[in-house]
Amino acid sequence: MPEDRVERERLAMHLYGQALAIVDPIRIRMWADADLTTGQVRVLVLLRVEPGATLSGLAGQLHVSAPTASGLVDRLVRQDFVRREEDTRDRRFVRHHLTEAGSAIVGEIEREGVALLNRILSQFTDEDLEALVHGLTLLNGAAAAVAREIAEAEVTP
Repeated sequence: MPEDRVERERLAMHLYGQALAIVDPIRIRMWADADLTTGQVRVLVLLRVEPGATLSGLAGQLHVSAPTASGLVDRLVRQDFVRREEDTRDRRFVRHHLTEAGSAIVGEIEREGVALLNRILSQFTDEDLEALVHGLTLLNGAAAAVAREIAEAEVTP
């Protein structure tokens, strides 16, 4: 691999890390203000996208063990952000749903996140924003391809 390519990759990794180091503490502070951990926020967002998910489904989506997912859900139930319901078709399963308070907190977190990104993106010129969109599109495509490769490798013995 050419030396300039290696240097650009290192710079890209450094800049990516730097951007996360700036933005993540702000996002995490927003979650902490709501007394939520990163794992709990992930559960709430998953339940908004997939209402009625089972514990094993949540664990699979989060890539954590069932006991870890159970601990996250237990705390969210105590905080009145999630409710459990027995599956009407199969009582062996318990379905999880956002409560009204859970839906409200997810909406608030998203609104605050969008407002933060809007403030950041408003600093860009139109040309810079177009370059960012192009770069992020490439990054997302490459990340999805690598994620598929990893998933396939895990399935294939």
